[in-house]
Amino acid sequence: MTVYRLGEARRRSLFLLALVGVFLLALLAINPQGRLKDVLHNQKPRSMLESFLSSGVKSLSTSHLKALRNSTLGFQKVFVANLPERTDKLDAFRVSASLTDFDFEVIEGVNGELMSPKAHPGKFQDSPAKNKTLGCWRAHMNFAHTIVKNHLSTALIFEDDADWDVGFRSQLERYALGSQHISNSTNGPPSLSPFGDGWDLLYLGHCSSTPINWDGRRFVIENDPTAPPGNSRMNFGGVPDMSPYDNTTRIMFAAEGGICAYSYALSYRGAQKILYYLSMSSFSRPVDFGFGDMCRHQERNFKCISIFPQIVDSHRSAGPESKDSDIGNRGARERERGYTANIVHSTRLNADHLINGDMGKIENQFEKHMVPIEGPIKLRWRTGRS
Repeated sequence: MTVYRLGEARRRSLFLLALVGVFLLALLAINPQGRLKDVLHNQKPRSMLESFLSSGVKSLSTSHLKALRNSTLGFQKVFVANLPERTDKLDAFRVSASLTDFDFEVIEGVNGELMSPKAHPGKFQDSPAKNKTLGCWRAHMNFAHTIVKNHLSTALIFEDDADWDVGFRSQLERYALGSQHISNSTNGPPSLSPFGDGWDLLYLGHCSSTPINWDGRRFVIENDPTAPPGNSRMNFGGVPDMSPYDNTTRIMFAAEGGICAYSYALSYRGAQKILYYLSMSSFSRPVDFGFGDMCRHQERNFKCISIFPQIVDSHRSAGPESKDSDIGNRGARERERGYTANIVHSTRLNADHLINGDMGKIENQFEKHMVPIEGPIKLRWRTGRS
């Protein structure tokens, strides 16, 4: 595995750049809704927490939220899955990670054609994508294997075409609070992780995720300037019922599964279970379907937490569409402009502005469809089970 780390001078310069950006945003309130300043920590975490605590929540672990500012986003380690031949994707991911200021290690992708049939977890249906599906499965098993081998308490993985909002770290603060509540980590001793204890898998990036139908608990994030408008959301399967909420709201919930694995985290115990059920046991489906099965089967006691709309998605760059996927073939059409579904202020699309410090030029992909937001971000906890 290869480790990429930012030099101390580079880290200081990024910190200064971030300070300048926040100062400019506070002065200019630059986006059409005047809310991009909120994306990059305009609303201080302490004031947000005080507002949340005053809403009637009695127990909340905030002592470890500062870990979210470390070089691994509050997890023990961060990884990216990347095929060695896709240096283009690794270059793009490296730039994005540097702009968000986190370190990562590479989990090398696997060529399914080179795998011994004896190592297959089950009988996969013959298809043109069979070997690539197997290779994808093995790469994600290698992620779980690495967690168990190195006794990591938590680890986060991205696919190499993943993209996120320029305010990703601010989003993670809210995600951590929601995860604590969904996993019941607010009742008992403070957790060693900002994301709480008792969870197995955290979905950050997916293309479909739904709540457990009998669990009505929700962590509600209102007035979120990074939430994509409803008519601009793109998913490929079931999603939560958002009719009780407006277009500026995100929710977190106990998930019965998800499709796609743009980014997710595993705990040590979760990695053990993944290896047991999806490698040691018979399994013959795409790996993201396997994760969904794990969440869905209550007898496996595999606890999943998700967020909707998702905060990580897959970037589609300008150029040949055939470059998009390492599994399927999307044809030979040319894409004039890149995009990332569901991400309002895309880090990849704004990379040039971030590199040059042009914070006043940060672009909103869905500017025409966004509605003005009144007031600060609000957090709300819905208890009870339905």
